[in-house]
Amino acid sequence: MYNFTISRLGEYAMLIQVAEKPSQDLLQWLVCKKEQLQSLPAVEVVFTYNEILVKFLLPLEGRYDTVRASVEEILESSIESIGINGVLHKVPVCYNSQVAPDLEEYASQVNLKVDQVVALHTSPVYSVYFIGFLPGFPYLDGLDSKLHLERKATPSQFIQPGSVAIGGAQTGIYPQRSPGGWHVIGSTPVQLFDINKNPQSLFKAGDSIKFYAITLEEYKVYER
Repeated sequence: MYNFTISRLGEYAMLIQVAEKPSQDLLQWLVCKKEQLQSLPAVEVVFTYNEILVKFLLPLEGRYDTVRASVEEILESSIESIGINGVLHKVPVCYNSQVAPDLEEYASQVNLKVDQVVALHTSPVYSVYFIGFLPGFPYLDGLDSKLHLERKATPSQFIQPGSVAIGGAQTGIYPQRSPGGWHVIGSTPVQLFDINKNPQSLFKAGDSIKFYAITLEEYKVYER
């Protein structure tokens, strides 16, 4: 069990903050607590690396203490009987500059050759911590420290769907066309989000991702 604080956010939400650095144990705790909190009536629950936001469909006025007591009871309960049923996704990525507009400049900034960037980026098995920023956008943990680089000073107005990018100590994939400040070092032809599917997002918190490199020709075949 982790130490946590609960803050009221207006009439419809509570923010739970855990003073711990991201870890696999904390991720499991967050996944389990999200599932348990969703058993409360009329709520929506989302979390990040070490915070949980509980949004209520009905106002908390007149019932805040009762609802907070229920939230605290859930947070303090055991998670021993609950596990993460994570899936390992093997994701093809094309690191050709035709679909990776920032790759060469990025490699220069981290003092590596392009093939070294690709080797380091495809080596780890990344953990999906949470989905955010855009529908289906996975925040991943496990990026080699040699690849850490702050976001661009000037964000790009348009990043293409499937763009694989690095921002700070994180890597992720843009599911939709959007603005963005991360360095685009590759692209995957895999569709990450489809509003007509159930589930709509390919990834979920607790899953794992292993990238592997494909050629531009293979990438184009995937796109057909």
